[in-house]
Amino acid sequence: MTEGAESTATEACTEHVPNRKECQILSAARTQFLEQGFADTSMDAIARAAGVSKATLYAYFPSKEALFRNLIEIECSQKCTDVPEPDFGAGVEQALRELCGHFVARFLTREWAAFFQAVTSERWRYPELCHLYFNSGKQNVLDLVSNYLEEAKARGLLAIDDAQMAAEHLLHLTVSDLPMRVALGLDLRSEAEYQRVMESGLAVFLKAYKA
Repeated sequence: MTEGAESTATEACTEHVPNRKECQILSAARTQFLEQGFADTSMDAIARAAGVSKATLYAYFPSKEALFRNLIEIECSQKCTDVPEPDFGAGVEQALRELCGHFVARFLTREWAAFFQAVTSERWRYPELCHLYFNSGKQNVLDLVSNYLEEAKARGLLAIDDAQMAAEHLLHLTVSDLPMRVALGLDLRSEAEYQRVMESGLAVFLKAYKA
């Protein structure tokens, strides 16, 4: 990755690092939210599960909404922490295949899908939480992918004018209907089928953008 792209990606993923007690609370809260849902989870239950007093819990998080918001922000920032570095030396197609495969695999992860559904299930009562998840998560991913595409362009591998728009195209073509199926709790296609969809989408993207 070029120096500018690496700097931008690092800045996009830099977040507050919680201390041990805060991590304890966040872990317990995440488990409670996934098991009970946001509406049916109480701060009392989170405090008990975390092994802390309510006073300690409220010292870190003034409300259940604030705690859930913090978990969403962590989830969004983590989307770009374990993305594989693109190896353009092996060719742009293989580099983008590994990149897109990472995001497809994330949607197929049971725990990640459960958290995604926990957020979307509150869209009517707490729409601002859904907006936060959509805007922060999407922008983190778009910034990261567009930086990769800019590097490919600098290497003469891609011909793109708008890296952010090209990143949108790449993700929509390769991830396809997977996010919607997860959000709605519908049956997912097989992993092999999503692999086929990803390969087809990648081929379309390269036909449009390959130099």
